[in-house]
Amino acid sequence: MAEMKGLESLLNIQTGITMELTSEVCDNHPLRGDKPIHLMVIDGEKVCPVCEGEKRTEELAKKQENLLKVADRKTSYNVFQKKSVLTDIGLLETSFKNYEAVESEEIANKDKAVEVFRRYKGGEVFNTWFVGKPGVGKSHLSMSILRNLNEWGNQDQSCLFVSVDEMLLRIRNSFNDKESKYTEFYFVDLLSQVDYLVLDDLGAETGGTGTAKRATDFTMRVLYAIANGRQNKPSIITSNLSLVDLESMYDAKLVSRLMRDTCLIRFQNTVDKRIRNINF
Repeated sequence: MAEMKGLESLLNIQTGITMELTSEVCDNHPLRGDKPIHLMVIDGEKVCPVCEGEKRTEELAKKQENLLKVADRKTSYNVFQKKSVLTDIGLLETSFKNYEAVESEEIANKDKAVEVFRRYKGGEVFNTWFVGKPGVGKSHLSMSILRNLNEWGNQDQSCLFVSVDEMLLRIRNSFNDKESKYTEFYFVDLLSQVDYLVLDDLGAETGGTGTAKRATDFTMRVLYAIANGRQNKPSIITSNLSLVDLESMYDAKLVSRLMRDTCLIRFQNTVDKRIRNINF
């Protein structure tokens, strides 16, 4: 006890905290090993040193858990910027606000895209297809949905935009470049894991509209693997092709899987928004 008194005095001098050991034993820790745990009076408050230590440990554990949650949210949020594969960086500036909707079809399809975002935000799981001629705004609206999902709420949902043609090109290039990270496994794993995915311009890899080509076995294998990995996750797909063209280009079973539980947004009368006359 005299030794403890000496320690108390030393701590009082070094920290300015007044401490005094009592004869009372902690109800939660009557014994630690073969010795009782006595309460202490620290700055006028009677506490158990073991209880205080456990409390501090719990507080530190919660703090560390919160830091890990923040790090996880940041990692998910950054997937969109760091891992998306775009061929048109102008898409990064798109939004619902700057989609020009004048004609009735444009207005209706924009409203449908906003509703898709609202339903995804509410936790619904379904696929969305934007189908129509080039330049009508399919990629614009799909990117607008994705960007809003990425910014929504706690920003803990991983979102990814991928040009199908560019993805397949990178995979093929990795066959002869052993240093490339863009392997088939990399993309299949990444696209299967993210919460929300846009597959942009499906069909362009075979030549697009008007071609009679069928997708290669390689393309089919990659798309099948992605479709299988996303059976319970929302996907947004854009294509210039009709359903008939898609089924002639790909296996009907693959098309069926990609179109399961689908909201179809079709452009039939909208003109190409990218063709503009520039007056000098």
